[in-house]
Amino acid sequence: MKKLFSLFLFCFIACEVQSKEVFYFSNDQFNNIPVYFVTPQKIDRKTRLVVVMHGRKRNAEEYRDQWVQKANELNLAVIVPEFNESKFPGVFQYNYGNVFLPTGEKLPANKTLFSLIEPLADFSLKKFKIKSNKWGIYGHGAGAHFVHRYVLHQPEANHTLAIAANLGWYLSMTNQKWPFGLDQSNVSDELLKKAFSRYFLLMLGRADTSTKPNSPYVKENWETITLQGEHRLARGRNFFKSSVKKSKELGQFFKWGMVEVPTTKGHSNTEQMVPYAAEMFYARLK
Repeated sequence: MKKLFSLFLFCFIACEVQSKEVFYFSNDQFNNIPVYFVTPQKIDRKTRLVVVMHGRKRNAEEYRDQWVQKANELNLAVIVPEFNESKFPGVFQYNYGNVFLPTGEKLPANKTLFSLIEPLADFSLKKFKIKSNKWGIYGHGAGAHFVHRYVLHQPEANHTLAIAANLGWYLSMTNQKWPFGLDQSNVSDELLKKAFSRYFLLMLGRADTSTKPNSPYVKENWETITLQGEHRLARGRNFFKSSVKKSKELGQFFKWGMVEVPTTKGHSNTEQMVPYAAEMFYARLK
């Protein structure tokens, strides 16, 4: 009996290890990007793919681990590419998708970080032999900066649902200069109409109400950032409200949604954000 139990325990641990690993992705523009992943114990015709964008600490492995439980519960294969500071320094090369250099120079479309996401998703669907081509993308904090800008700059991307949680500030529907507003952003009215026609969910934490800068970049731009609202929750509400208004001005049916999650731990990703987002992907990607 003890031997049988030991064998069962070994198999359980081994299965867990097999489902939590890392692979490396390369294409013509990017080389050896680490991609942490977790898959359900059995991939079948109902398995769906979710791409997760990590926060400003560039801690992809930790973000992957935060999805393990829901990946197994809801039959999700979750991949988290790691964009480390040495290769992708600062907010311009990660949060902002590497669309513009800090000097203002616009990069070719195939050199932006946004251009990596679809090929990575397509590669992962084949790698894990996922039969459905439906996939979603989720970001929290710095990763949410990336995701909401991805939706605006790349509205023709083939994801099914994008979710952004707990952003610090936005590419707002105002005449603020990029990266804080549409001025000089290259996001035209036509791109906005396409973006508004895609499924996008903005998740805000009720307790995400700190009024203190949390990084040197934020501190340097605090006056501009707080024009969007006094804290993350307020800025999110204002962004969504202005997006609704903009879609009406453009005569575009609006497929975005917003939810305020009843959090108690401020900027936390794990308290309620991951569980809620996972359920949304499960429902929409079916």
